[in-house]
Amino acid sequence: MRKIFIRGVICMLLAAAFLFSYDTSPAEDIIIPECIWAPATGGGTWVTELQIIDMTGGTQVTAYYYTGTTMRSVAIWNSPGIWHSVKFSNILSYMASVDTGFTYYGTVGALWLVTQDSSHLITAQARTVNGNYGKTYPGLQWIDGNTANLDREMVISDLVNNSTYRTFVGFFNAISGGYSMTVEFRIIDANNNIVGSSFSKTFSPWEFKSFNPFVEAGVGSGTYNNCWLWINPTSSGNSGSGTRGLFCFGSSANNNTNDTYAHIATQFTD
Repeated sequence: MRKIFIRGVICMLLAAAFLFSYDTSPAEDIIIPECIWAPATGGGTWVTELQIIDMTGGTQVTAYYYTGTTMRSVAIWNSPGIWHSVKFSNILSYMASVDTGFTYYGTVGALWLVTQDSSHLITAQARTVNGNYGKTYPGLQWIDGNTANLDREMVISDLVNNSTYRTFVGFFNAISGGYSMTVEFRIIDANNNIVGSSFSKTFSPWEFKSFNPFVEAGVGSGTYNNCWLWINPTSSGNSGSGTRGLFCFGSSANNNTNDTYAHIATQFTD
């Protein structure tokens, strides 16, 4: 009995490692949390570069772009073989050249890369640039460990709002099956106090939203240098193991140079 128990514990640990330790491993579903082609405050244009690597060979990739509650899809690559890669200098511009029925310029959203089946796997990396400035986001698996849902809060660290930096956050509701979700947000300072007021947002199925959390909390101006955002889903149309949920990210920009920095969301508990 003791051997059976130990083996059971080992299996559970391995399962947990699979769910929460390999969130950027090759997969058939890869999500880039932020993708943009839009004018930049202070001049220039933000564009998102995208590199995809075929990890299995013969992979066909379709990109699904979600901005607000709109979704557009374009077949973007037929790989010639294993470990080949493709790079788009502006993925939304490429999609616009194929999908002429939608205006991609001036939008920001989430990009979902999907292969033809589970036997064909990819990895992806995005780099958002404006001239000499930029930031990177890794392609994330569509799994529980990369998302927030009921009883699975997340955190975005190092929020700043002062004369030098501003911070925005963004979210993509990717609950499996397509369901609405309501989320409570709290900005927490260095002494575990709430900055301003907590606030809530409701996300429609497959909706992308971005906003300044300090403005939403009622403190649009001030000096806040050491804060973090608590992301607490309070209602969800589908929750529990394997249901995925809300992708979360943050982005800070320098008010003087317009240089930008990525904030990767993490799980609130282990």
